[in-house]
Amino acid sequence: MSYKHRAEQSQPTPSALHFGTKQSGGKKIATALLTALPMFAILGATAGLSGCGFQLRGYDSPMLLNANKTAIIIEDNRTSFPLKLPLTRRLTTLGVDVIGNMTVDDVIRSNQQAGAKPIAAIDISNVRFKRYELVGVLTEIRLVLSADVSYQTIENGKPVTLTNPIQVERSYQYNEASVSTDDQQGDQIRDWLYDSLARRITDQYVAISLPKVAPAAKQSVLMNKGTTPTVVVLPEK
Repeated sequence: MSYKHRAEQSQPTPSALHFGTKQSGGKKIATALLTALPMFAILGATAGLSGCGFQLRGYDSPMLLNANKTAIIIEDNRTSFPLKLPLTRRLTTLGVDVIGNMTVDDVIRSNQQAGAKPIAAIDISNVRFKRYELVGVLTEIRLVLSADVSYQTIENGKPVTLTNPIQVERSYQYNEASVSTDDQQGDQIRDWLYDSLARRITDQYVAISLPKVAPAAKQSVLMNKGTTPTVVVLPEK
């Protein structure tokens, strides 16, 4: 009898089963929520980026360029023109309204008109390739793409011009003894160099065109809105 009695005590009652089921369900829900948290964080970050453009570290609010419209002025030749497409694409990604049919004089005249919105300009000239070869069993080729870039932006309502030469390069190996005489890798490297130069120009343009605002040394976050607010001071990063 004692054995049978102990066995009956070991069997869970209906209420215990119900409690265990609820507890197991709660654990599953908690696990699902914890698993979904990274996805919520990613979606929130994506929404923030798409909603406010871009924001630099150290600034309290998203930065806007001094001029929303930018004219790309580039020579119309076989070497220079392939740079225009990747540069336009990168600037458009940042929300810049790119103008491709203006000259330097057109930009100056437009900015001199009363009440006209300012137009910035990126004037690219002297785009050139240089090729260096180190001959051996496999020919080592170093391909260099350079250009003279002049940035014309607006600062405190006045035009500012900055000229800077930019150079990008990449090396690769080419087997001249191969059956194929086409340098397909060299063509791919040229496309990569155009895109790399466009990225460098865009980075410099953004750095020059941002408003000259000193980043805040400390940020104050206001919490618990009420009669006695609590201010948390975040240390400088």
